[in-house]
Amino acid sequence: MYRIGELADLAGVSRRTIDYYTNLHLLKAERTHANYRLYSDDAVERLRFIECLKRQKLTLEEIKQRIEHWQSRSIAVDPMNVEKDLEEIQLNMSDLEQKLLELMSRLKTMDEKQAKMVARQISIHGGSFLHTLMILLGETPW
Repeated sequence: MYRIGELADLAGVSRRTIDYYTNLHLLKAERTHANYRLYSDDAVERLRFIECLKRQKLTLEEIKQRIEHWQSRSIAVDPMNVEKDLEEIQLNMSDLEQKLLELMSRLKTMDEKQAKMVARQISIHGGSFLHTLMILLGETPW
């Protein structure tokens, strides 16, 4: 269990963001006898997932709906839409791979500090992408 500051550090968001998401019921907290909020490991994963969906330009209401659907497993699956979405993802992945190759050559011209910062950003976004895939495949329990 994590206190709000620990959760903020782990997830890379502000305490205010956690307060806001808790008030919107996107996150759940337990209260201690001293009235401190404690968050489970699931809250870390959920925060990362929310941030990933925000980068996809979804509103918080849309994010809340998606989370509720995934929790209830009530998403209706249309095989034609899934196939179309997979094709689109594959095209986007090819474009991203090409852009990453171009970026790799540019990293060689940067000083070490700049290169590390760019590499960190790539790993953060890549991690969010992999996390989303894991959730879609049912690998991350809530």
